[in-house]
Amino acid sequence: MEYVESNPFIFYLSLEETLPKDFYVFDRCFKDLGFLLVPVKIDQLQMLLTSTDQAHFIFISSVTQARELKLFNEKVRGLLKYVLKTKSLTYFQFSSFSKINDTRIHNLSKNYYFLKYPIDAAVLTRRIACYFEDKSEVSVKWPGGKKAGVRTMSV
Repeated sequence: MEYVESNPFIFYLSLEETLPKDFYVFDRCFKDLGFLLVPVKIDQLQMLLTSTDQAHFIFISSVTQARELKLFNEKVRGLLKYVLKTKSLTYFQFSSFSKINDTRIHNLSKNYYFLKYPIDAAVLTRRIACYFEDKSEVSVKWPGGKKAGVRTMSV
């Protein structure tokens, strides 16, 4: 089932040099829905956000090992605080560990989502695809005029 005609991109934030098994599982599920999952490293994330004209990005990442958690805390956490405030991206983090400590800051911005493993990849990718559709829809302006009001009367 395809949700869109063109192949939109969803970015996978890779924390290490090699891609984990989770990437290939999510990639297969996203391809079934007509999406392309593109691996991006941490340094490419910042360049991607500043160099393109795209209005909104969706990033996902997976943290399943203590080594990945350490890399996330050292390299991604500080950048994520800044980038989520700009609201130019939505970040889905899947982890077998607990939420990051800054979740109360991120929850206010409504563009950070934490999901704890185990996760059914097919259900999750369908939800992200629906989220992508909702974000990509153009907001419709109300066709009516302004609210009627009572003019002030001068005596």
